[in-house]
Amino acid sequence: MAIARQKEQIGRRTRVVESVCVAGTRCDVKAGNHIIVTDEAKGRGGNDEGAPPLLHLTAALASCQTVQIIKVAEAMRFKHGAVNIRATATTDLIDGVEGNRDGVMHFNEAELFIEIETNEPTQKVERLKA
Repeated sequence: MAIARQKEQIGRRTRVVESVCVAGTRCDVKAGNHIIVTDEAKGRGGNDEGAPPLLHLTAALASCQTVQIIKVAEAMRFKHGAVNIRATATTDLIDGVEGNRDGVMHFNEAELFIEIETNEPTQKVERLKA
């Protein structure tokens, strides 16, 4: 028997991107066949030529979770429409100890608000959530 399509192997993978910053805070990040441009606002030393890196990180959280939901839903034969995620990430210059300012941005928390269009029964929605 011939195998028409072999399932993708799951396991540990290394993902590599290369960031080039020639001047200012603008970075051209090579990610596979794509270039992601990041930059800071003019008031933060940049020229606002791309979204700031911390916003890209927040976007990555949302888009990674979206892909996970879609893949799990597919495996469950869970029928759905749009999958919408609103991600928030809170940062501060305080490292968790009151009054200790080291000048380095720290993540305090991240939240994902997920909305999925579906007519699936509540029990199946709960399984997807789990």
